[in-house]
Amino acid sequence: MNLVIDIGNSKTKYAVFSKHKMIDFLESSDSNKKDIEYLINRNPQIRHCIISTVQNTPPEVMDFLSRSSIQTILLNHETSIPFKNTYETPETLGNDRIAAIAGACYLYPDKNVLIIDAGTAITFDLINEKNTYLGGTISPGLDMRFKALHHFTAKLPYLKKSNNTKTMGKNTTEAIVNGVQNGMIFEIEGYLTKIGNKNPQLVVLLTGGDSQFFDNILKKPIFAVSNLTLVGLNFILEYNAQTL
Repeated sequence: MNLVIDIGNSKTKYAVFSKHKMIDFLESSDSNKKDIEYLINRNPQIRHCIISTVQNTPPEVMDFLSRSSIQTILLNHETSIPFKNTYETPETLGNDRIAAIAGACYLYPDKNVLIIDAGTAITFDLINEKNTYLGGTISPGLDMRFKALHHFTAKLPYLKKSNNTKTMGKNTTEAIVNGVQNGMIFEIEGYLTKIGNKNPQLVVLLTGGDSQFFDNILKKPIFAVSNLTLVGLNFILEYNAQTL
């Protein structure tokens, strides 16, 4: 069994896989030894672990795993991955993007896949049918755009997403909500059109914290995969298992 730990900016996700099937899941506001012990006690057959983090891994977590019999990989740009990476600065490609790309390779091998991760930032990553990563883009996510309008102006309020998106607003609240949300919708649709024109059989995967919000709005065929990063991390771990 495999233990997958995904440490993000605001929460940590833990998942236990038997081969490629997720059999246990836990979400927490932080990463700590207590949650790992809990999952290991529930799943004593865990033998391998992979950790992906956007921040420093808590020392107590690494110390606990190093003293256990669990073989652990700390994901970085030197980790062997199941796809060809053509990024010119691989050391700057975020672990979350690496994991999502690997997840796409596992779920849709030999396909052209566009991965849209709508979280704190919104990222677009493209992989071709030869499992070669071709590059991607990064721009502010939904909440970041709302915060920026409030922070960098004197009077505009800080608002949050709304399920009621119109073309134009009749007051400042509506103008901000419609502007931010339509801006992201048009951005996504623009990429889908431009990349889709060059890849007629393109598979589009949508993941991230705001994926459900956009999945309900976008009209093009898109597959929402909430656990794409966890699936990808497990795929990377399985890919490296023979060398552990």
